[in-house]
Amino acid sequence: MPAGSFMPWQYMLPINSGASHKYYITIVNLTPYRFVKTSQNSYQFDVFDFGDIPSGKARQNTMTYTNRVGANPVDDNGEAYYQLQGTGKTFTIRGTTHIPGSYPMRTVVDLTGMGLGQREYGDPAPEASVTLVITGSEQYGYITSLDFGQQNNWMRQLYDVIKDRQLRHVVVPGSHDAGMGTISQAWIGLGSSPNTQTQGLNTYDQLRAGSRWFDMRLVSVNGGDFWAAHVNDETSNTPVGATGEAVNDIIAGINRFTQGSPGEVIILWVRYLVNLDSSIDGRTRYWSAAKANEFYTKLESINNRCTSGLDKTTKFDRLAAQKFLDQNGGKGCVLIMTDGRLQAGVPTERPASGIFHGPDWMDRDDFWADKGDTASLAAAQVAHMTGTRRDGGGGDSFLITQWQCTPDVVTATLYGLSSIAILPTNPSLYWAAVNSMSPEAWPTVILQDYLGLIHTGESAFPGQLGAEARVLAMGLNLYMASQNCDVSSRRNPLLKNRVAAASVVASTASAAKAFVAPAADAPFTGVIYANGTVDRAPAPGFHLGRPAVLKNGTVLGNGTVLSGDRQNPHFSSKLY
Repeated sequence: MPAGSFMPWQYMLPINSGASHKYYITIVNLTPYRFVKTSQNSYQFDVFDFGDIPSGKARQNTMTYTNRVGANPVDDNGEAYYQLQGTGKTFTIRGTTHIPGSYPMRTVVDLTGMGLGQREYGDPAPEASVTLVITGSEQYGYITSLDFGQQNNWMRQLYDVIKDRQLRHVVVPGSHDAGMGTISQAWIGLGSSPNTQTQGLNTYDQLRAGSRWFDMRLVSVNGGDFWAAHVNDETSNTPVGATGEAVNDIIAGINRFTQGSPGEVIILWVRYLVNLDSSIDGRTRYWSAAKANEFYTKLESINNRCTSGLDKTTKFDRLAAQKFLDQNGGKGCVLIMTDGRLQAGVPTERPASGIFHGPDWMDRDDFWADKGDTASLAAAQVAHMTGTRRDGGGGDSFLITQWQCTPDVVTATLYGLSSIAILPTNPSLYWAAVNSMSPEAWPTVILQDYLGLIHTGESAFPGQLGAEARVLAMGLNLYMASQNCDVSSRRNPLLKNRVAAASVVASTASAAKAFVAPAADAPFTGVIYANGTVDRAPAPGFHLGRPAVLKNGTVLGNGTVLSGDRQNPHFSSKLY
């Protein structure tokens, strides 16, 4: 595949927004079929570079809008037509404009030819990539990042695929500093949203977006209530940072999610466990045994904890996922692992309540690259990931790929952690990491900042968010890991008909008594506009942004330049 390009960070600054007219869409193919580009046309693009995408690969495709004097950007239009080789399925990618508008350059993903819907994306910035992830097959059905669907228990949907795998061999999205979806006023240590906030969603919405591993850093404030926090050094004399979501709200969000979307395995890896106050003596930050026990009692209000049949005979990462998925009558469970700064003599766990000291119960490889730019981060994480072989042996680990940068405080404040994640860093995952993955090399957890966000400041679920992380995890479980016979007993599930979640659950007697899975989602065939508005019943033959006329000067895929206007043959097509 052609090498992708990282977005230069200077384009995050509004003053430089006009310095480039180049935009990208990354297409990830986690199906058994090659995506073949069958044709294209473009009008007023200096570059319109699309190509085939092999099975298991991703391609960053380029659209460079012209800035030629006399060209009216309102007329800019380009289309690339694809077919899933060996099937009758097709889709189209469209570059167009919406002027005036907050995001004048638009990318339209049109999956009408797959019997699915359409989505218009406001391109977030020059040289920042929009992403489309497609997994599934003719037999299994297709899952795409176009929308979230009606159900958010994606692990339950894959139960038959992942249940026999060890937990370390199940791919999930993760949230870095998960409790920092807001800056609260519980405690402020010079931290601000640009340099301290790491998520744009609360815990409940991160769960709906697909996250199942939560890097939680929890503290008490002034010896009292418990909060999430993000600081540079939690036991220093003068920590720098701020608090985020209240633990009460985190617990309420988890319970709300597990009530409405049962059947998942949710892992909380809980760090810090110290007190933040106005003291300048770090020795006062450590919890007493009484405070630790108060905290564990608070965690006991999390419903559906993992408590049944767990001991130290086998580390959790080497247990079959079914051990956790089947808990609580098939409702799944919340696995709480502590790893805080507790002193000797202070209890670190309460196993009978499903609260475990993480390092004693589970092995993990939590590699932190500590890089201040996207390209360096990607190189370090890819090298580490490809150095871990998925063979079920001792070197095979519960691998956490931390796909987030660690800029210094000046750089973070200048650009904002939100922009750094949403614009250059998260999109690069889908080509820089995916194209280095194979059935023998892939992460367990893909940890991100600002999970699910496409634009800074837009966080309404589901219309303003992207399902890319969730569908990537589903696709890696279905396509990539399933080809590895050392870790997966059920090979190539995409070549078989899908086992309905309700049937799978009913096969487990204890689960069937308490939990009946909902019916599978009906395919989304509507249109999602860039502002999040949804039209669930568009007119037949409607294709958002498709020009009725190919204008004089349009360049076709074979290099032909039209010498006059021509009707677009696909304008009302039901095939594309």
